[in-house]
Amino acid sequence: MKENGIRIDKTAKDKEWGFTAASRPRFIAGSDVGALICHGFGGTPANMRCLIEAAAELGITVSAPLLSGHAATMGDMQKHGWLDWRDDVDSAYDKLVSSGCREIYLCGLSMGALLMADLAARRCAEGRIKGVVMICPPVKMKAYLNFSARALWPFAPYVLTADSFRPDPDAEMYYGMATKKLNDIIGLSTAVKKHAAEITVPVTLIEAGRDNRVDPVSYRILQKKLADCEHTVIEDAPHGIPYSAEADKLVEIFKEYLARRLKLHDKNDPTGGK
Repeated sequence: MKENGIRIDKTAKDKEWGFTAASRPRFIAGSDVGALICHGFGGTPANMRCLIEAAAELGITVSAPLLSGHAATMGDMQKHGWLDWRDDVDSAYDKLVSSGCREIYLCGLSMGALLMADLAARRCAEGRIKGVVMICPPVKMKAYLNFSARALWPFAPYVLTADSFRPDPDAEMYYGMATKKLNDIIGLSTAVKKHAAEITVPVTLIEAGRDNRVDPVSYRILQKKLADCEHTVIEDAPHGIPYSAEADKLVEIFKEYLARRLKLHDKNDPTGGK
C-alpha cells in the first residue's frame, strides 16, 4: 500500500540497506576545542559529513556518534529510544572531554538538534559547552508526523519512502521509519521545552525554508525560552540541509559561526586558556 509517497510494508522491519563505512561513527583528533556533531532520526554520521569536515578544517576535534539502532535495520531502531540516544551523545561528549577538549560546541540536525539542546541543558553548568547550533529542530513536528506518532503506528509500524539510498554517500539513512519511534521525538521535545531556560550559552537556530517535517512554530517556541538565540533561514533548503543542494550555504554559516565564537573566546582569554 502506498499513500503520498509512503508505502506500508510489513517486510520493512528487517530490510537490509547496505550501509557503508560512511555511516560509522567518526572521531577526528585536533585541538583542545571540540565539536559534537549529531545526525537526525533514522540518519547516520554520513549525513553530517560536510559539517564534520568543516569543523576539522578549522583544527577542531570532532566527535560524530552513530545513535543506537541506526545504520542497521528499522527493527533494530525499534528497540531503542530517546534515553538511549541521550546516552549515546553523552558518551560522545565525554570522549571529547577525555581527549582534552576544554571548550565544546554542539551541532545537530533535526532530532540530533534536540539531543544537543538536551545535552546543553543538562551539562552547561560544567563550563565546557560554549555554543549550540540547532538545524531544523522538531520542537513541534508537522501534523502528519504527529498523527503517525499517535494513531498510525499500531496499524503501520514500518513504512518506506524508497527502497534504497540515493546515489550519494551523504544520503545513507533509513528511507522510511519505525512509526512508533516518532513518539520518542515528542518525548525528547518535551524535555527540551521544559529545560531550555537552563541553556545559558549562545544558540544558533537554522531553519530550512522548504522543511516538510518541522512546524515553523518550533523556532518561536525556542526563541521565547532561550536566553541568547539567533535565527537564520536558508530559504530554498529542504529538511535535510547538510545532504542537499544547499549544503554549501549551511557550511558557510557553520564555519562563520565557529570562527566568530573562537575569535570571541580568544578576546576574552588572551592567554589562550593557558
